[in-house]
Amino acid sequence: MASLMARITGTLIQKLVQPTFQPDYPIARQRKRLDFLQKFAPMPLGVEKIEITLAGIPAWRLTPLAASKGKQLLYLHGGGYVSGSPQSHGDMVARIAKQTGLTTTLIDYRLAPENVFPAAVDDALIAYKELIKDGSVVIAGDSAGGGLSLAVTQAIRDAELPMPDALVLFSPWIDLNCSGESFSERAEREKLLTPDWVSQMAPKYAGEAGLTHPQVSPLNADFKDFPPTLIQVGSEEILYSDSIRLQEKMAAANVSVVLSEYPEMWHVFQLHAGYMPEAKQALKEFAAFIDG
Repeated sequence: MASLMARITGTLIQKLVQPTFQPDYPIARQRKRLDFLQKFAPMPLGVEKIEITLAGIPAWRLTPLAASKGKQLLYLHGGGYVSGSPQSHGDMVARIAKQTGLTTTLIDYRLAPENVFPAAVDDALIAYKELIKDGSVVIAGDSAGGGLSLAVTQAIRDAELPMPDALVLFSPWIDLNCSGESFSERAEREKLLTPDWVSQMAPKYAGEAGLTHPQVSPLNADFKDFPPTLIQVGSEEILYSDSIRLQEKMAAANVSVVLSEYPEMWHVFQLHAGYMPEAKQALKEFAAFIDG
């Protein structure tokens, strides 16, 4: 059973945040609202934040006091490829940096519809190339950022660069055709996203490449030689089927993959790791996975 804090948080998310994820809600206002909702979130103690430019890409560098040397984390935020930023995700990602002990770079990649595919993949690849100059890298991301993590890993492999040490994906969006059964079956159970919003954002990002391109919809990708991967998903979310199908395809490609389902949780519940027990546990699992 979900904790009392989770039940309260879920109710508030459904009332205060889900209305933002409607197709008639202007994207510019959506971006401002998501940033505003996190603007006053207290960053965890023991993590230094500096704003940097990484080969021309704006980013936040989040460094825990006891940072490990020789390994870094590249984090790719979610937001349907049309919204989200270091501001909207900074609190959660700083907590990931603290939990894992990894210096973490949270990039502000270009968003659609101003910048369609492959702009986000190109930005993530540029950032990765910069980071691997200093050692190995773990890549993580949530929602669209989870899909982007898989897309850039394809690009890394195809460019014959050193592969990431691991991937950690929170509720990855990997099927922009939105064909999974959960997309409609769990619409009334999801606390955050709405099916109409998700399906209407997809073509804004895909552009002329189309929704089936394997770097747009990584469900269609070849996962040969991918690194160990942890997938976390909430049982109640409309993108639940994406995680189930991803685990099956990765396992069939002989990838070492772990699917971790959190009962009664909604899309990217890890955003509430500052106070919600289930989210705190998810970050502990993240840290244990990459240490293993």
